Amino acid sequence: MCSIIIPALNEEKRIGGLLSAIKEIPTTLEIEIIVVDGGSQDRTVECAQADSRVEILPEGNRGKQLAYGASLSQGELLWFLHADSQLPKGDVFQEMLAILQAKKCAAGFFPLCFYDNQQWFFRYLQGTSNWRAQYLGLIFGDQGLFLWKSTYQQAGGFSEVPLMEDWLLSRQLRKLGAFCRHSQSIGTSARRFVDGGKWRTHFHMHYLKLRFLLGVSPEKLASNYHREKGKGKWSKK
Repeated sequence: MCSIIIPALNEEKRIGGLLSAIKEIPTTLEIEIIVVDGGSQDRTVECAQADSRVEILPEGNRGKQLAYGASLSQGELLWFLHADSQLPKGDVFQEMLAILQAKKCAAGFFPLCFYDNQQWFFRYLQGTSNWRAQYLGLIFGDQGLFLWKSTYQQAGGFSEVPLMEDWLLSRQLRKLGAFCRHSQSIGTSARRFVDGGKWRTHFHMHYLKLRFLLGVSPEKLASNYHREKGKGKWSKK
């Protein structure tokens, strides 16, 4: 069984499309879909309930949502997706299983592409994100991380932190083996860059990463991030 875990917050316009795409994957593998809502103020929960198990964490952040979803999962294979992910066609599971059966592979990921904007700036982001994942072993949430549940547990799982939860897990997984790349891409939306300004959002994200590397806690980073976002300086997630 594959357990697909999707953290969501105010995603009524996108969650239905992702769930429909999952159901259309031609596979004999048993699928479990867990949507963990972080306290949406729109119809996200209602839209998701028909096609998935929905859990609600009104005080949750993304780290808590991911960790909680994984703790409820029944599958031996875990796949983490964002609510705005756009899946490739065909049976993606066959290659996912082949990747994870490779001896040196701790986890797999999908190359990233922006399905709603292909300006040169976004092609640049795609390239750097995919290079970082493959060669530096840093996978972020919109790249469709997949791995055995046993490996996830061995790595300690997602930390219940408000930011950098995917970076922290990547660090632990990298100690267990390589990250292997799927041949197909997962699409994600460019909305946060468009809404917040391309370069402004890009530099702010790298500023957060730099501060994290210098030892600033995820909690303090999140506090600064949301304060600036509340002033309208940065894009909404």
